[in-house]
Amino acid sequence: MPVSWVSRTQRSDGQTSPEELIAAAHASCFAMTLSSSLTQAGTPPESLDVRATCILEEAEGGFRIASSKLEVTAIVAGLDEEEFERAAEAAKEDCPVSGALKGNVEITLDARVVLI
Repeated sequence: MPVSWVSRTQRSDGQTSPEELIAAAHASCFAMTLSSSLTQAGTPPESLDVRATCILEEAEGGFRIASSKLEVTAIVAGLDEEEFERAAEAAKEDCPVSGALKGNVEITLDARVVLI
């Protein structure tokens, strides 16, 4: 996809920004990590809806990605909210993209499970 300064700071118009690409990588990596760990624990997810939002801030000397917020809503049979939150937090820590961002970008997580 084309990348432009305008898509970064004003409107996308069918283009993207480096921050959106990082957010997409973070969301997909987290989803794969969480899905794998839940499946290995015997509670495969029926669905995972994961979003990541990277925030670009003006900083001294230019701009920086200040944070990445992960949001996940899942349908998982046989798992309560506390167990799901633990699994999601572990996936956040184990995700390779989270590892690449750690120490430079604040990473937050909002995890919700639909109990069935």
